[in-house]
Amino acid sequence: MLRKLNVEFRGNGLPDDLYSKLIRNGAVMHMKNTCSPAAGDVKIRTPGWAVEAAARIGAEMTARIDALGVRVVGDRIAPGVAARALYGALAAAAVALVRHAADAQTRTVDQTSSRELVRVLGH
Repeated sequence: MLRKLNVEFRGNGLPDDLYSKLIRNGAVMHMKNTCSPAAGDVKIRTPGWAVEAAARIGAEMTARIDALGVRVVGDRIAPGVAARALYGALAAAAVALVRHAADAQTRTVDQTSSRELVRVLGH
């Protein structure tokens, strides 16, 4: 998925520093912290007590989701589709950031909201 995302991202001419912020430090770090290994990856044996605890927690979460009455559809997506969707979200975020930066650079202090001024000063 990341290889396909790289093609989408770099193929659309976005800057390298944006790539580093969004992909390297965003998507990749998130995946490292939240994703499980694939079937062909080296497996680490999980102790039985941990498997039982995870199953219990999973069952509780499933029950809570069922109680919400929401419709859950599927749980897998093709890597290429996921990469295009993620690229779309990142591209939209990038456009918003660029517009926001451009707006901030062209406004005077008296054209900027108090909330924005306080945020900038707090930063």
